[in-house]
This record gives sequence, C-alpha cells and structure tokens, in this order.
Amino acid sequence: MSRRTRSGAQFSPYELLQLPERLRHFEIIQTNISLDALLHDAVADDDRYAAEQDAAKSSPEDAWEDEDEDEDDVASESVLPPTPPSPLTPISSSSSSSAAPSPHASRPTSPQTSRPTPTAGPHISVNKSRARQQHAIRRARRRQRQHVDETPYDRQPDPRYSQAHREQEPHTVHFDLADAPITAGAWVGRQRANAERRHRTLPELLDEGGEVIEWNGRDPKLILDAEGRIIAILLGTPEDQEWAVVVEDAVAAMARARREALREGEWRVGTLHRRGTHLPVRDGVSFGGGQKRPGNLCHTPFIRRLVRRLLRNKSIRRIAGFQSMGLALYAPKLYRYYCKVLRALFRKHPNLTHTFRNSIFPAVTLNCGDTVTFEHCDILNLVHGLCPITCGGRFNHVLGGHLYLRQLRLIIQFPSAATILIPSGCLDHGNTPIQAGETRYSMTQYAAGGLFRWAAYGFQSAKSLLAQPGGEDVKNTFDGVPGSRWKWGLDLFSKSDELLSDRVAVFQSS
Repeated sequence: MSRRTRSGAQFSPYELLQLPERLRHFEIIQTNISLDALLHDAVADDDRYAAEQDAAKSSPEDAWEDEDEDEDDVASESVLPPTPPSPLTPISSSSSSSAAPSPHASRPTSPQTSRPTPTAGPHISVNKSRARQQHAIRRARRRQRQHVDETPYDRQPDPRYSQAHREQEPHTVHFDLADAPITAGAWVGRQRANAERRHRTLPELLDEGGEVIEWNGRDPKLILDAEGRIIAILLGTPEDQEWAVVVEDAVAAMARARREALREGEWRVGTLHRRGTHLPVRDGVSFGGGQKRPGNLCHTPFIRRLVRRLLRNKSIRRIAGFQSMGLALYAPKLYRYYCKVLRALFRKHPNLTHTFRNSIFPAVTLNCGDTVTFEHCDILNLVHGLCPITCGGRFNHVLGGHLYLRQLRLIIQFPSAATILIPSGCLDHGNTPIQAGETRYSMTQYAAGGLFRWAAYGFQSAKSLLAQPGGEDVKNTFDGVPGSRWKWGLDLFSKSDELLSDRVAVFQSS
C-alpha cells in the first residue's frame, strides 16, 4: 500500500526493508558516562538521607507541634532531614566525588580511543556525606545551646520605633496615681469588697461621667496623671503591614484551643469566673495565693499540651515580644527594674521556666473567645508595674470592646490588633460589651508582686524572714517607713518630659 505526498511523490513503508545493508546499519556511539558511578551516587545519597532521618528521630517532637512553629525553634531541637533525593534527579558535583559529565559533551569516538572515565572509590562519597551529616548535627546542637542560654533581659528596643511612629498628643487626667489603693507593703493591690460580676455598658459609663478617648489603635498615645507620670500607654501596633495578619493567626490559634477544650470537656460555654465567662489559658511563673515559694503554674495533661501548643505559635511569640518592648520604650526605668529582679530570680531558681524568650514578663494569660471582662483589679500583680494587653477578633471598636479605667474615668476605644499597657494591680478596669455576632480575644502578660517581694527578702517569704532572729528589722529595712516604698515605686514611672533622657540613661549605660 503506497501513499502520496503533497508534492505528488509516492512511497511505501515497506520500501525501507529493501534499502541496502549499509543504509540500514545503526551506528553505535560510545560515551564516557559511567552507569555504575550514577547508581553508586544514588545509593550513597539514599544512605545519607536515611542516616539524617535517624538523627532526627533521636530528638522526638511533641505530637501537638504543627506548622505554626518557628523554624529556628524546630531546628534547635532536632536536625530536620532534607527532601529525599530521587534516583532520577541529576547528581550534582557536591553530592559525589566524581560528577558525571553532561550528555551534550559526548561525541562519537573511535573504538581505539574510547575509554570510560575512571570513577572515584565509594569511600570518598560516603565520607563526604557523613561529614555533612555531622556538621548539621553540630550546628543544630550549637543553636540549641544558644537558645538555652538566651534570656530576654539583654534585648534592646529598636530605636527606630519611636521615630517611625507618630505619637498623638498625651492626655492628662485629674488623678494622682499616688492615691491608688495599695497594701501596706506596696507590693500588691488592696482587696476590693463586693465586686460586681457584670458588664458595664457604654451609656452607663457615660452617665457616670466617663470620657471617651478616640484612638485609631495604631499611633501611640500616652495617658498622664496629675503629676505628669506616664501611667497608661496606648502603644498601638508595630510598623508592619502584616501585623493584622499576625494577630489574626494568633486569634485562630486561640479559637482552636477553645474548640479543643470544649470538645474534651475541659471548659463549658458560660462558665463564670471573676473576670468574665471566657476561657482563660494561663502559664508562667507566679507566687502568691498560698504558694510557699515561686513556681511554674501546674496544669492537667490536656491543658499542658494546649498551653505548649499556644506558646509555640510564632504569632503569639511576636505579640509577646512587642508587648515587652513597649514597656522598655515608655517605662525604661521600670523595665530595668523588671530585668534586674527577674534575672536574679531565674538564676536563683533554675527550675523556673520563661514563657517566652523575647519577653521579660514571667506569666501570660490567653483569653480565648468572647473576651469582655467584668470590672476587676488584678491585685496580685506588682502594684507599681504595667500589664500589656493585646486584643484581636472581629468587632466594632466604636460601639463596644472599650477598655475603661474607673479611677481615671476614661473609656478608651480599643481596636483589634492594638496593644495597651495599664497598671492593672492598682486600677479597676474592664471592657464594654461587644455586639451580637462579634468576636473578641485578648492576650495579657503580667508579673506577680510576690516574685519581687520574695527576691527583696533574700529569696524567702516574709513569714520565713520574720521567723529568723532580727528578721523584723531586716523586713523594715526592705520596706522602709510606711509610704516610702510606694513613693519609690512611683518614681519608676517616667514622666513625659523626661522620657528621652530616661531611655538614654537606661539603654546607653547598660
């Protein structure tokens, strides 16, 4: 059967079989590619990958860790194996002692001059793979030691923050923080009687003479008392266009924790406690309320895994670092006091663990879902300390979710993703209700006043100190005459006209 082309020529596929022998002969081209070398390199890479997997299994990861973990933290705990090599992937020069030449470089050679390229011995490639594996393990262990030795007390605030942000005009209130209710020792706040467990609405607070502070939640704004002290800091947000995404990711992690606790029966919707009906997840170091010595907060196995998962979330860690640097920027003397005491505390008691490596605050509370707190005062916190709060979620901050400070008669608009620092140990505060269908979460860090008192008394309790001969005189030396310690604590708050000089004195001298 013949066929005709467009030019009119005819041909038959059977004509090829009738060609002369010299035209039907296939020429054999000799190349210098060694198939044995390629197979040997592929096997060596497979062995290297298996060895790195075995090294990774030597440091088992927690079953709760997921993609939210930071790469640095994961690398510090184990050597993660690279993507397994494929036998079909060309072998690079770094993976074998003798790389195979490109096929394009091969050309026909005569049988007399054709010789295969000699390959290196198998021990050379294996030794290089082992050297790379050992180097990766040593590097991971070195990074792990650096993380273990790292403390948050040596961090310096970014000097560009205050320059990049446009600070709003400070707001002065007719209240002297010296008149705040405190205990005789001026370590913690004074207990309130008959605290109401209910939400106070915006119209109710306005009728009582409250003043609304309109705030965009981005640019810093300082609240000054009658003596010019910076007693509340509307910190805002970092100069990061992705910050809203960071807070949304942290909110998503807290929402997952809420669902897990609800499903496992660890929490029920509507459960009432002193601050509201939301789910509080706490962790860190505390002292007070009957504890005999400072210690890490204890949890059930489920809550412990839940806490670990939340604290390893990179977005939550970023928020923690920003809150800590906010204290350093606008209360540098107080920040230095925190660093000095807490550094000594953690050195004295190595069993205590930091919640975050990038924050000086020893404890944190993650308020998961519908976080609208009742009016309350965190009396166990350091009375002359500041407590950072970051909120997130989807709500109209003009209509609800305000932060109000009762003694200051201020009702502050608190947009999502913003951060505020307040003296939560001596001022009553709470939130106004949000609208139906809205959600609000928050993250708070704090330091218990009992930790500072324990360190001041020579790393012992007041009861233990008084039981010693002359202990009362020693305690009076630490506390001073009535009122003197509270005055000393108030001096740790920077004044607006002294803030720049305080920053220079604290951070350029350290």
